[in-house]
Amino acid sequence: MQRIIQWSGAAGLAVTLAGCGLLGVTGPVKAPSTGPSVVVTQDALPSILLAVVNGPRPGAALSGLVASTAQPSEDLEVLQAGTPSDTVLSSSSPAAPTVLVAGKPNPPTGETSYLAAQYASRLNLWRAEVATGKRAAATEAHQVLSSWLSGLRLQARVGLLPDPPGRASGLDAESATAASALAGLAEENGNAFGDRRVILLYTDDLAGQPPVGELTGDTVFVVTPYLPTAAASSAAQVDLLAAGAAQAAVVGPEVPAARFASLVSAALGREGMAEHVSVPVLFPNNSAALSSASTASLAALLPQLRAAGVTAVINGFASMPGAAPANYALSYNRAAAVAAYFEARGVPVSSLVIVGHGATDLVAPGGSASNRRVTVVIEKSA
Repeated sequence: MQRIIQWSGAAGLAVTLAGCGLLGVTGPVKAPSTGPSVVVTQDALPSILLAVVNGPRPGAALSGLVASTAQPSEDLEVLQAGTPSDTVLSSSSPAAPTVLVAGKPNPPTGETSYLAAQYASRLNLWRAEVATGKRAAATEAHQVLSSWLSGLRLQARVGLLPDPPGRASGLDAESATAASALAGLAEENGNAFGDRRVILLYTDDLAGQPPVGELTGDTVFVVTPYLPTAAASSAAQVDLLAAGAAQAAVVGPEVPAARFASLVSAALGREGMAEHVSVPVLFPNNSAALSSASTASLAALLPQLRAAGVTAVINGFASMPGAAPANYALSYNRAAAVAAYFEARGVPVSSLVIVGHGATDLVAPGGSASNRRVTVVIEKSA
């Protein structure tokens, strides 16, 4: 439903003054002209949040995450791991509501100081009404999203699920389930979702390797109920990136729910995270050892990383020589070395997300030392 906010005030004043002869006009004065009406709405491009759950346990956490990250025009899919998989929930959030505001006042045809003052007054009134329209659109969006979330009954639905049998909830099996569902959605909607596709895999088992190309372009978060080892996290990321994931991270219980929600929101294309990318930290060939020059660069980031509401996504890379699995592992180890440096100097481990990219996103010819690097993306909730 649209609401129309009418502009008023300054026009009546202009007519009254004209009637007194102050403007030198003998006939009736036309109301100031305006441009076309302005549609105020929240920016929200279509996105997909697809979760594969391995039983009833993730219900509360998933429900809280969806409530924290919901945005207009979001396709929410929740599947239960298994062969075949079962659809727990499939729903699309309402589109962003719109508010119609009267058009921007056109500038006067004359250039007197009085007309300039009147135009400035009308502009201020119009800007105030645009701001009111934005608040109204945000309030209505919150209301319709809250109503949508309430009707999902997500926690109750997941809570009724049985535990899946055997290996049905392994990393490879859940990846296949998610990829199949996304392929169907892409066929229905074309490329409307762009790179705003987020997969959540709730699993106890990080073993299993998804096929190459199965997850092309998707951001994948593997959510475990336990704290995985660095080796297990690295191996899982290697497998997911090799399967084509644009980004992949393993999230254990040490990552606070609010911080995880911020990462998911950013991946869905929702504003709210301010980013700063550090100067690259370089490494010797086939090494994850930090040099003195590297530690000096990292030390400069410590004040920002110790601030509240900050997440550091630590991205490791490798140069082209060597086999792909070895390069993925090396890139992860480089990122892990940087994370260990930060943790040893008081940065909470819950603020650090480690991602190994292998020999991808090259910034120089394949064998160049410039590709043996780590960059730190500092994200702060706006």
